[in-house]
This record gives sequence, C-alpha cells and structure tokens, in this order.
Amino acid sequence: MACGSSLVGYVKKCGEALIGGTKNIYMIAYNDLKNIEGSTSVYSITAGKVSEIGLQTSKKFVKIEVENKQNNVTDTITVGDNGIISGTFAYTAQMVGYSAEANTFVSSLLGQPVAIIIELANGSYVIGGLDGTVQLKESVGTISATDLNRTLSFNGEIYAPTPELDKTILSTLI
Repeated sequence: MACGSSLVGYVKKCGEALIGGTKNIYMIAYNDLKNIEGSTSVYSITAGKVSEIGLQTSKKFVKIEVENKQNNVTDTITVGDNGIISGTFAYTAQMVGYSAEANTFVSSLLGQPVAIIIELANGSYVIGGLDGTVQLKESVGTISATDLNRTLSFNGEIYAPTPELDKTILSTLI
C-alpha cells in the first residue's frame, strides 16, 4: 500500500455472504504456473479479484477431497515500526482416510510451493500461494478408534490479504 493514499469505503455484507466454512479445494504445484504474457507475475488482479492466472501447458488445478468442516484459512497482515508490510497465510485441511494414495499425495506436497483455490460455503472463492511461498509445513496422521485421517497445515508469507478469485475464470483453471 502506498503511504498517503486515500481510503476506500466498506459496506458490511449480510445474509448468505457471511456464511462460513468451505466446500471444495483445488491445488496446483507452483512450478506448474507461469508468468502471464507481458508480466513478471503468475497472476493479475482486477477490481480487487484475481482475474487471470498463468498455467503451464496442459496443467490444471486438481480437486482435493477433504473434510470440509475441519478446514481453516487465516491470513495475518502486520505493519512493522519501520513501515514494512508483512504477513502469513495459513490453511489447515483434514483428509479423511488413511491410504497409500493419501500418503503418496502428502509426499508429493512436502517442501513444494503450491497455490490453493478454496471454495467458500457462501459460493465465493479465495486463492493463496500465488507468490510461491505457501507450502505444506506439517502433516499429522491419526489412526485411532474414532479417527482415520491426516491433518495438513500449509503456511507461507504474504504481503496483502488473501485475494478473492473471479469465479468467471474458474473453468479455465480446473
């Protein structure tokens, strides 16, 4: 944000726009993204929403099956005393089931930057990881009398709030 810039207004949302929770998530390896033509970024924002994402040839975001009531998205933005804006993105998801396929998926994520599209229960979409900083930082498998799952925790640095995705481009991404 620029110092001395004018403020913009905000009108509180109501009704269905405030429904919490998530429905679906989609992921892609950051290496499967490419810069948008004529840009040094893999995405562009128009009117406050991600309006374009560059994909490598034949690459798409893939749907990841998770237990939706256990998902959390958190972004924290701070301004230091020196005026530098920084922050963190955190996404926690719970995969149901414990299988060779689930373990292979988790192994493919470890240490690899990803971008994550999250469909919210209110019908809108947010996206994290478009700057290449979000990674799976922890995977905890639970096998017990009542649980058979794996909790995945993704974290990364961000410099602005998690953006909303323009849903009109979704069909080009998945």
